[in-house]
Amino acid sequence: MMTPANQSKGKKNCILDIASVNVISVPPTMSIIEGIQMMSRHNFRRLPITDPGTRKMIGIVTITDVIDMMGGGNRYNLIATKHKGNLLAALNENIREIATLNVTGFTPSTTIKAAAKVLLKTGHGGFPILNADNTIAGIVTEYDLIRMLAGIESDLVVKDIMTATPKNVAPDVPLSHVTKQIVEHGYRRLPVVKDGILLGMITATDIMGYIGNGRVFSEMKTGTIDELLSLPVRDVMTTADLRTVTADMPVNDVAKEMLIRGIGAFPVLDGREVKGIVTDFDLVKAFTEKV
Repeated sequence: MMTPANQSKGKKNCILDIASVNVISVPPTMSIIEGIQMMSRHNFRRLPITDPGTRKMIGIVTITDVIDMMGGGNRYNLIATKHKGNLLAALNENIREIATLNVTGFTPSTTIKAAAKVLLKTGHGGFPILNADNTIAGIVTEYDLIRMLAGIESDLVVKDIMTATPKNVAPDVPLSHVTKQIVEHGYRRLPVVKDGILLGMITATDIMGYIGNGRVFSEMKTGTIDELLSLPVRDVMTTADLRTVTADMPVNDVAKEMLIRGIGAFPVLDGREVKGIVTDFDLVKAFTEKV
């Protein structure tokens, strides 16, 4: 059972009350590589594209769109067909080429509860908040919801909400396997496991960051997408300061840890063996259902 830890007179009801309102957007003529670099630098999962004159929203590029381009889905045709596999040439195309256009969003008066239900139903990690003239009023994400809901006391623990025996990958599989898993199944991250032991995590952010932080330019020899997709997962995955949790950890503590670290998921371990994974989506679902 969950009960509000604190009831304040200034109770937040509308989604704009908890959203980020100082939203960075980019013009449709920005290059893909510039957009990826910006997303990596600011740890953005999504980047709105707006008309530089009217400020009206044209579309949005998400981290999944980037992975889609890198061998996971239909946007891969930009590299494979138009640029005949030349990744570096494709990265100089306009960012609009990989964007999701005609994006729907929330209105400033959308309630927090209604927004949470939409996020849970769609599985999307965030939505723009649009004014009547289609300019951006803000962006709301799962983190915003967790930040608000984390103060609600809960008797739930990790094992109550985690995904048990999650899909995982071996450290030597090629990156192409992971990009397809991300796009086709909606995964944002996968544990990297060998002989039942957790070695690290491979995330959509890791893959995008390989380009955004410049490693793609210093380490690749041919500049082709095939070279990138043949890299073993171990070369790109997160290993440093890997945070894990146990099945009996209170969900409130997990939520606070996610907010502090800015990480969207923790592997659940029993000793060194992976028993599950708990994500920001799991937390939003658990808190929302109990409110």
